[in-house]
Amino acid sequence: MNEIKNHPVIIIDGSLYLYSSYYGFREFQHTSGQSCGAIYGMLKMIDNIFKKYKHSEKFIIVFDSPQKTFRKKLFKEYKKNRMSMPNALCMQIQPLFRILKKIGIKVLTIPGIEADDIIGSLAYKLENIGEKILIISHDKDMLQLVTKNINIFNKKDNRIITPEIIKEKYGIAPKEFIDLLALVGDVSDNIPGIPKIGIKTALFLLNNFSNIVNIYNNIEKIQFLPLRNAKNIAIELKNNKKTAFLSYELAKIKLNISIDINLNEMIIKKYCSKNTFRVFHEYISSF
Repeated sequence: MNEIKNHPVIIIDGSLYLYSSYYGFREFQHTSGQSCGAIYGMLKMIDNIFKKYKHSEKFIIVFDSPQKTFRKKLFKEYKKNRMSMPNALCMQIQPLFRILKKIGIKVLTIPGIEADDIIGSLAYKLENIGEKILIISHDKDMLQLVTKNINIFNKKDNRIITPEIIKEKYGIAPKEFIDLLALVGDVSDNIPGIPKIGIKTALFLLNNFSNIVNIYNNIEKIQFLPLRNAKNIAIELKNNKKTAFLSYELAKIKLNISIDINLNEMIIKKYCSKNTFRVFHEYISSF
């Protein structure tokens, strides 16, 4: 397995772990009743990453923007299944940012841009100047970003995701994961996909045609493939062509967002485990 091992730039999917930290430590409160579980969980996660990758010195955490994004403008139902951010979590964001700044960890958010697009654009920008990148995330959307120089550390599974891992599991290249999501949809983001097409059918189609453009260029051949309900699948694809390409645009992570940041800004100068939790205790002591 050809995974990245030489001091990569570490990019954390901050919004993803902010929510998982909040729900993971939901009952974590100061004696005053002030919720601080999301902050504690994020700092604990950061500390664990630094212990695992102690030789990496370039580090950044990326968060979503609260403003309306292009996907919401493109499809008003995008992420409609998501509940609004709980007030107890919202109140912890700015204190978290202040703590991260105090311990020397760079935070990046761009108005109107989702964290995925910032992460993708930043990772490819860094790859183009010769850096190795490790994205900390378990969001399946991120799989499309994987290259030999951009790997993903999935904390849930405690493993590194490489192009070889994706090929072994799905039989497709990382970039074809956009096409997979376009076909099957994504409930968490409310990306519609094609009705009645599940992951096995989608992978069969992609293994034969590589991407949705080629699928539609060969639409008349699909009914003759050795695929269960092939004729009905061809009909569903024909009836939902517009939805397929809309889903593709929603699933595709942008790689061309302008990001005004340099490597020096990502270098950790102050970080250490003891300092991190000292700052955290200073924060909760101020209640």
